[in-house]
Amino acid sequence: MTPPVAALRDESNTALHAHACAQPLLVLRLRGSQRDMGAQHARLLRQHGGYEAVLDFYPRLPEMLLLGGANAHEHSLQLRAARTIKDVLLRRLERQRPAEYLARSRAFMEELGYPADHARFISVMDVFQNVVGVIGRLRLGPFASRASAAAVPACSTLMVWDDASADGRLRHARNFDFPGVGVWDLAPCVVFCEPDRGVRYGFVTARGADTPGVTAFNEAGLTVTAHTRFHRDITFRGAAVVDIGHDIVRRAETIDDAVAIAREHRVASTWGLAVSSAAEHRAVVIETTARDVRIVDPTADRGDHLTCANRYRHEATRAGQVETSSAWEAHSSGRQGRLRALVAEARGRGGMTLEDLEHALDDRVDPSAPDEPRGAGAIVAQPCTVKSIVSDPENHAVHVSVATAPTSRGPYQRVDWSWDGDADAWTLEPTITPAPSTAAERAHAHFVTATCLDRQSHDWRAALRELERAVELAPRDPSYRFLAGVLRLRTPNTTSALRHFSAGLDRERAPYRRAQLLLWGARAAEACDQTETARAWRDELLAMTGNQLSELRSAARADQTRRYDVRKRRIDINLLLVDAN
Repeated sequence: MTPPVAALRDESNTALHAHACAQPLLVLRLRGSQRDMGAQHARLLRQHGGYEAVLDFYPRLPEMLLLGGANAHEHSLQLRAARTIKDVLLRRLERQRPAEYLARSRAFMEELGYPADHARFISVMDVFQNVVGVIGRLRLGPFASRASAAAVPACSTLMVWDDASADGRLRHARNFDFPGVGVWDLAPCVVFCEPDRGVRYGFVTARGADTPGVTAFNEAGLTVTAHTRFHRDITFRGAAVVDIGHDIVRRAETIDDAVAIAREHRVASTWGLAVSSAAEHRAVVIETTARDVRIVDPTADRGDHLTCANRYRHEATRAGQVETSSAWEAHSSGRQGRLRALVAEARGRGGMTLEDLEHALDDRVDPSAPDEPRGAGAIVAQPCTVKSIVSDPENHAVHVSVATAPTSRGPYQRVDWSWDGDADAWTLEPTITPAPSTAAERAHAHFVTATCLDRQSHDWRAALRELERAVELAPRDPSYRFLAGVLRLRTPNTTSALRHFSAGLDRERAPYRRAQLLLWGARAAEACDQTETARAWRDELLAMTGNQLSELRSAARADQTRRYDVRKRRIDINLLLVDAN
């Protein structure tokens, strides 16, 4: 099978997403025991096809993320070690799974012709998240230098009701950010389940992913969406997130039920579960670690809406939080701040409509520099958004984007709740996503391609070419300038890197992002023997204030003492976080 990234290397059409048009939205209806539903899901997928890419993607995900940029010999050694560790941890987690959910996963795999133990890969994000969290905090192991580069800004949720909603109804909007561009986004799927025990429920997924607990809803009006967190309190002898979310939508009818179910489990990894209830007009975020479950309620916002991203907000869970870099905090807090600002803006119009929520998922404004949208950074719309939905439980529907990544741009298709009837599957009439038309849209398409190349094939030179095409189309966007500048530092052409940083500084007003440009611009200036420019930029950075800037100021002070030699240092870059170290 050709890897999805292969099509991205077609130089003639790279930025217009040669990797595809999404398949028609597939809707499935399952019923019976969990094992029965796993087998039914697989049989229906066999009839409709399009599931192989997702199933082939999960086993290689952790290595794909953690081993980027290694040389051939180093890659070979680390790949063997990573696979061994990954399989041990996955099998340990699999032994903790509830018997009925494990039976469902194994029946799903066997019916598709895969080995039953392929089901262990359903917990791959718990393993990856735990490993990144541990090495990011302790700086241990062969992959420590890549922890920051591997971290993904995973997901944004906004829940509104009462005065925050135009018609008072509760709605739950969610972007699923995941390093599966060219795989997950190409095969949208909604699955309705009528279990022999429990509440009828559904979930939004991709063909080939029987993952009921990631983006799910039920007939009682609950919606559940999971978000990555990093924390020091992790375990490999606990429940995986797909099973916790699955248990909630299958058993819970109220928020209190959902919280009680989460507390029944020892949770393996560190998550934020956004849970809303249409019947109660209420929402919470359930924050989990291996040792604790804490609740964030709407008083953290205004009482009629709640946001969720990737940082812990409860005082008890914040204490052990792990952040791979200061960019993680800036990125997550920025997205939540922008969502709250959009709710505030909508109040003047009478509250947020369904369309407002869809537009919010595609918002590209950094709240610390709101005057001009940008293509990357602390914005809600991410290049790795592979699933965007608005759950509308009071209207008995879920609205699902059928675009390729970033799916937040839409268009959205309405899927009415459908539990009545025999096990069945059908597709909805395909909706064509318009090709990028404006210069900004074409620039962003190049950026999306760059992130795919960086994540899936680790071809940073090809990613740099795509970024510089984005710069040509959107020369005023400082986020593209920063990323192109850092990647240029990996080449002998440090003069081009300096030009990117200088142009970025001409435009950048967001304090954290400006500080990044000053740090790396000073390093580029030193490499070009422009010591006065380097000194002036470091001085500006050192004069800046703010808790988020302490890491960058410390780096600048270290550079004053000992020159940062870009030719001798390994530079890790995270295109999604817009970060480098």
